[in-house]
Amino acid sequence: MGVKCAALLPHPPIVIEEIGGRELKKAEKTVQGFKKTAAEIAEFKDELDLIVFITPHGPVFRSTASLIIKDQLQGNFGDFGFSKLEFKEKSDINFAEKLLQNTSEKNLVLQPLRKKDLINYGIDQELDHGIMVPLNYLEEAGLKLPIVPISIGFISYQELFKIGKEIARTAAELDYKIAVIASGDLSHRLKKGAPAGYNSEAHLFDEKLIEYFKEKDFDSILNFDQELVEKAGECGLRPIVTMLGAVDGLELELEVNSYEGPFGVGYGTVFIKTKSI
Repeated sequence: MGVKCAALLPHPPIVIEEIGGRELKKAEKTVQGFKKTAAEIAEFKDELDLIVFITPHGPVFRSTASLIIKDQLQGNFGDFGFSKLEFKEKSDINFAEKLLQNTSEKNLVLQPLRKKDLINYGIDQELDHGIMVPLNYLEEAGLKLPIVPISIGFISYQELFKIGKEIARTAAELDYKIAVIASGDLSHRLKKGAPAGYNSEAHLFDEKLIEYFKEKDFDSILNFDQELVEKAGECGLRPIVTMLGAVDGLELELEVNSYEGPFGVGYGTVFIKTKSI
């Protein structure tokens, strides 16, 4: 028991058909990468107990990662003008509480966000677009499972990696088989007019990251050149590092299903299957 598969998936709302419309064609490689990766994960739907999402767009704190603990999770694309496009999902309180216990034992910073905390912080949706965009494709592929949403914090990569290891340990201790999804876009500065501006070296971050994945050179991902990370203006590295912690020590099969940057932001889809369970 433990992590059965994992993936890197991007989260541009424009790849949702109802939102993207004609613009969807400009991101065709990403759409196909999404469909392929979602189908590969869905092959395990009869074995999996839940999906753990690691998102950079949930409740993000400077000094801690966070974990929403609530039976029912909901969210919609109202921030993008599509409030009727919504998701209502079950969570798994047992897994969430056990993960919280395990990280606490290791003195790792993972803040629980229960109903009263969400109210206090003014958080009215538990699902952000970093979760809903990948979830859209997973559910279209026939995968409907409880989910546990974890938001990154601006803490060290080493600590996020260790939290990932506790995700795997929690699954093993509960006799769960899980999928772990790192939701993240790559460089936001690939073209002039890109969301975070343009940097002539930003493409190097994407190229190196994709190459590291192809070579399964996870050490290089964990020790990425921080100057290049800053130039890229990315939002995916912390979710990726957490996900890599969850598959640490396992024998893996990995494939990069797509990469492109049609709107000045890099989108990569990567599927990882573990061979040890």
